[in-house]
Amino acid sequence: MSKTDSRTIKVTIDGQDVYGCPGQKVLELCGEVGIKIPTLCYDPHLSVHGGCSVCLVEIEGARALMRACTNDIAPGMVIRTNTERVLAARRLALELMLSDHVGDCRPPCNLICPAQGKVQSYINLTAQGKFREALDELHDHITLPASIGRVCPAPCQEKCRRNLVDETVSIREIKRFVADWGIKQGSLGDIPKIIENQKKIAVIGAGPAGLSCAYFARLLGYGVTIFEREERLGGMMRYGIPDYRLPPSVLDAESQWILDHGISLKTGVALGRDIQLGQLRSEYDAVVLAMGCWKSSSMRVSGEELPGVVGGIDFLYTVNTREPMKIGNRVAVVGGGNTAMDACRSARRLGSEKVYIVYRRTREEMPAEDIEIKEAMEEGVEFVYLAAPKLIEKSGSGLNLVCERMKLGEADASGRRSPVPTGEEFALELDTIIAAIGQGVKFEDIPPDLHDGRRMKVDENYATPLSGVFVCGDQQTGAKIAIEAIGNGHFCAQSVDNYLRLGSPKKPFVYDVTNPNVTEKDFENIEKSVRVHPREDTAEARLKKPNVEYNYGLDETQAVAEAKRCMECGCPDVHECRLREFAIDLEVHPETVAGEHIAKQEIANQFYVRNMDKCILCGRCVRVCDEVAGVHAIDFAKRGFESVIAAPFYKDMKHSDCTFCGLCAQLCPTGALMERRVERLPHQGHLSEVKTTCPHCPLGCELVLNLDGDRSRIARITTDLDAPGAPNRGLTCLSGRFRFKSVSTARLLKPSAHGKDIDWNTGTDKLSEIIRGKNLIFTGYCVTDQELAAIKAVTALNKDTRVVVKGFGFSSSVDDVKALLASFETDTPKGKAKPDVAELVREMSKLAKAIDSGNNLAAFDKNLRGLSSQGGNTRAFLDSGLPISTLEDAIGAAKNGDFDSILFVDCHPNNFGLSEENFSAEKTKGAKMVILSANTHESDWDLCLPITVWAEREGTYTSAFGGAKLSVRMGPLPPEGVRSLRYVLSEALRGCGVDIASSVMAL
Repeated sequence: MSKTDSRTIKVTIDGQDVYGCPGQKVLELCGEVGIKIPTLCYDPHLSVHGGCSVCLVEIEGARALMRACTNDIAPGMVIRTNTERVLAARRLALELMLSDHVGDCRPPCNLICPAQGKVQSYINLTAQGKFREALDELHDHITLPASIGRVCPAPCQEKCRRNLVDETVSIREIKRFVADWGIKQGSLGDIPKIIENQKKIAVIGAGPAGLSCAYFARLLGYGVTIFEREERLGGMMRYGIPDYRLPPSVLDAESQWILDHGISLKTGVALGRDIQLGQLRSEYDAVVLAMGCWKSSSMRVSGEELPGVVGGIDFLYTVNTREPMKIGNRVAVVGGGNTAMDACRSARRLGSEKVYIVYRRTREEMPAEDIEIKEAMEEGVEFVYLAAPKLIEKSGSGLNLVCERMKLGEADASGRRSPVPTGEEFALELDTIIAAIGQGVKFEDIPPDLHDGRRMKVDENYATPLSGVFVCGDQQTGAKIAIEAIGNGHFCAQSVDNYLRLGSPKKPFVYDVTNPNVTEKDFENIEKSVRVHPREDTAEARLKKPNVEYNYGLDETQAVAEAKRCMECGCPDVHECRLREFAIDLEVHPETVAGEHIAKQEIANQFYVRNMDKCILCGRCVRVCDEVAGVHAIDFAKRGFESVIAAPFYKDMKHSDCTFCGLCAQLCPTGALMERRVERLPHQGHLSEVKTTCPHCPLGCELVLNLDGDRSRIARITTDLDAPGAPNRGLTCLSGRFRFKSVSTARLLKPSAHGKDIDWNTGTDKLSEIIRGKNLIFTGYCVTDQELAAIKAVTALNKDTRVVVKGFGFSSSVDDVKALLASFETDTPKGKAKPDVAELVREMSKLAKAIDSGNNLAAFDKNLRGLSSQGGNTRAFLDSGLPISTLEDAIGAAKNGDFDSILFVDCHPNNFGLSEENFSAEKTKGAKMVILSANTHESDWDLCLPITVWAEREGTYTSAFGGAKLSVRMGPLPPEGVRSLRYVLSEALRGCGVDIASSVMAL
C-alpha cells in the first residue's frame, strides 16, 4: 500500500483538516502540509529524543503542551501550532538555551555597522580577489558603497578585533576600493529582473536614506518614485560634504545605478511647495519621508542673527553649490563634529588665512574623526579648546565672538565630561562665524499631525500616526552619520513591505549572541602585521587643489593584502544555525532569564572544532554517532548545568573511537561542532550544493560538495542521508569528508614546454605528435569512464603502449585486483552476493583513521587495506581492456629504453614512488617526459598541460560492486586556462585522425 493510500487518520491542524498515516508524528505531518514547527533535537534519521522543547504544540483536550516530535497523530486530533501559549513556551525554551550560549554569531564589525553591512563577507571575498562578488555582497545591505567608503567614520573599524593584535583592518578603504573597482569596470553590478507587485511607494528625499529605501523597496517589487527638491541626488552627502572628500562624479555614478533598477525620479519638487502629502497618499500605497535635517541648530547666544553668522550646513550647502560667498580672512567655526571639520577646512580652501575651531571640551572629547582633526591642523586650522560662545557683537566691519573659558566636570549621558563655566572670558575678532553644533528638521512644510515642533512623530518601525506614511533617515533619528541613514532606509523599506503585505509596519528583528570576554590572549597565535594606508597629498598640495580629492585609496595589491589581515571572527555556522534562526523568528530576549555561566572547554583537532559553550545538549551528535556511524564515540557527561558531550574518559577525539566521518558536525544545529572550513570563507549565507561520487576508493560513496558563491571553491563536504540509491547511505570516511583542500590550491594554469609557457593549440599539437609513438602511461585512479575511453583511444594508436594505474599496487596484476574485489563477495545458495557498501564504509572509516594516524594497521583485514589503496574507478579500469602493466615491469621496460615517451596523466611520479633520481629522461634512454596534471610541480617537463581535478569533472564512475554507473558532477568551476582531460586527449587524437567527443555533454 502506498503512503497516499494509507492516509486514513483525519486531524485538524490550525483549522485545516488533513490526513495522515498511522504512527506518524505530529511534527512530520505538519511538515508535509507546509506548517513550520521549529525543532533542534529531532532528525528523521535518528531515534526520538524530545529534549529541546521547541516543537511544543497545543492539542485539544491535553492540559499541558505536547512535543510534536514524540506524539503520534490520532483520529479527530485538533492541533494548534501558533497560539500565544505555544509561542511563549517555545520562546522561553530558546531563551533558556541562549542564556548560557557563549560565542559570536557575527563578528563585532558586522554588529556595530548601522546598516548591518556584511563586512566579513566582502572583506574575505576581496582577499581572494573576487571583487565582483565582494561588490554584490556590499550592495546586499549598503547602497552608495564608493561614497560611504570615503566619508564614513567607520565604527566597524573601532570594534575590529584586529585591534587586540596590532592595528584595525582598513575596512572603509577596502569598501571604497571594491566599489571604485566596479565604477572603473563600467558596472556596479547586474540589474536583477524585478517581479512587480503592482503597488507604488513615494519616497520624499534623495539623500542616503531615501535612495536606500527606494533601492530596497524596488528590489521587493514596488514601483518607486523619488521626489527631490534639488536638481541632483545625494542629499546631505552631496550638499553637506565637500568635494575634496566626496567627488560628485562618484555620487552620480552610484545614484544612477540605483535609478537604473527602474526607479522614477522627479527633481525640483519639494513637499509642501510643489506637492502635498494628501495628494501623495491618494496616489501611492505608501509614502516615505526622508528629507533629512537641514536646519542648523542655534547657539542660543545674543547676536547670532547678525550678518556674517551662518549655520554650518547652510555654509556647506553654499560651498557645494558653488554660489559666491565672501567669508573674509578670519573665520571661527563653533563645534567639534565632522561638520565642523568640513566647514573649517572649506574655509581654508576659500582663502581664509586664520580659521579657528571653538570647542567647549578638549580634543579627547571631540566627536570628529581623529584623521579629520589631524588633517585640519595640518591645513593650518587653529583649535581653541574649553571655550563656549557667550555673545556675538558687531565690531566695525567685522564681528566679536565673546567666549567663556570652560573646565571639565563630571561625565554626562554621552559619557563625555561636561563643560563647566569658569567665568573667565576672551574675544576673537572675526569676519565670519559658522555655527556647526548640530542640525534639525525643518518642520515648516510638514503637516502638524507628523511632528510636535521638536521631533517627528514616528515609532521604532518608522510608522507615523498617518496610515501609510513613514519616516526614515535623519528625519526620524536626528542628524546621524550617513551609514546609519543608509541602514535606516533599508529597514524602513522592509517595514513598509510588511505593512503593505501583512497590514502592520514591522522592521526586521535580529538576534546575535555576543562574547564580551575576548581579550588579547585569545589572539596570541596571530602574527602581527602592518596596516596598509592609502596615499594622500600633503596639506600644501591639498590647499592648492581645493576641490580635488586628495586621498587616492588603496590599489589592488594593497586592498587584497589588507583584506587578508581579517581574522575571520564570528561563527562560520551563523547562516546555518537553527538556534539563531528560531531565536529571530520568535524574537527572543534571553537576558530576562540569564544566570551565572559555567565556562566549558573548546577543543580543536585537524578536522573539527568542538565548542561546548555553544552546545545545547540536543543529543543529535550522540545519536548519529551511535545509530548511523555505528561507533558511539561520544555521549553525555556530567549532570545539570555542567553537562557536556564528550568521549569516554574525556579522551581527545583522535584517541577515541571517533572515525571522523563528520556526521556529528553535519547534524549539529548550532555550531558547537564544526568542520574546519577553508580559509577566507565569505560567510555570505547558504552554500550551493552539488552531488558527486568520491574518487578515493572503489566503494563509490556519494558526496555533497558545498560550494562558495561563485563556485570557485569547496567550502566543505557533506552527505545526503536521504539520497535514493547512494551506496553509502550518508556515510563516508575522513578521506571523502576532508580530503578536498588541494582542489583549489597550487594549481597549474598554463601549458608549458621545457619550462616556457605555450598556448593550448601548440600544447595539443605537441601531445598529438607524442602519442603516436610507443608510450608508457601512468594514470590516476579517479578519471571518469569517459576520460578512460579517451585514454584507451590513445593506447590504440600504438600496440606497444602500456598503462600503469595508480592504486593497483606497485606490483599487483589486473587479476590480483579482480581477486581483491571478489574477496568481498559472499557465497549464498543462489550464488555470489555483493557486499553491503554501507557496512564496508563503516569499516573503511575506521581504517582511514588508522591510516591517517599511522596506528595499528595490522588490526584490519588485509583485503580491506588493499581495497583502500584502489581508486574510485577501479572497476572501469579492470573492464576497460587497457594494456595494464605492473609497476615493476613498466619501470624495467622504461629503463631499457622501450618507450619513446612517458606520460603522467592525472598523477605525479611521487604517486608511484618514483623520483628524478631513479626515473628521468636520462634513466629511460631519452624518453620524453609529459605530464597532464592539475597541481604545480618543480620538474622541467618536455610538455606540461593543466587539467581539471576530480571535483571539476563530469561523467560517471563504474561501481566496483555491481557495475552501476555512479554520477560524477562538476562542483567548482575550473580556473581559467584549465581544460578537462577528455578535451585535451580528444584534441590530440584529432591530430592523429581519431575523432572522439571532446566533452561528456557531446556524447
